[in-house]
Amino acid sequence: MSDLVQKEKDIQPPIISAYDDGGFTLGGTFIKGSIIITGAEGTGFEISNWPVTSADHIKPEDLDVIYQSQNAPSLIVLGVGAEMNHPFAQLRAALSKRGIALEIQTTPAACRTWNLLLSEGRKVAFAAVAL
Repeated sequence: MSDLVQKEKDIQPPIISAYDDGGFTLGGTFIKGSIIITGAEGTGFEISNWPVTSADHIKPEDLDVIYQSQNAPSLIVLGVGAEMNHPFAQLRAALSKRGIALEIQTTPAACRTWNLLLSEGRKVAFAAVAL
């Protein structure tokens, strides 16, 4: 189990193989808590702990690490936990001003979407609240 996440630039695309027990499994390593993944194929990925524990408290500034990434994405896949019960209008508006699309899904659906988009080589970031 790992609380601190990889900051390597040469790792393989971080496929999420599990999302349970309060964290995520990537490349055989369990990471406890919510996470953010930035980067791109060819330049590498960064996986960081994300202090957000509830979708009810997500603010645009909680995604600053994504905006400031050298590989700023055109799309953020956001996992908001077990249920979708919030429209996230302010978050969508703030990202729209930055020219970044936002796909909000339950955390399980966001993990599947992330894996699919990675397999297509898309430039995308991931942020998700752990279940």
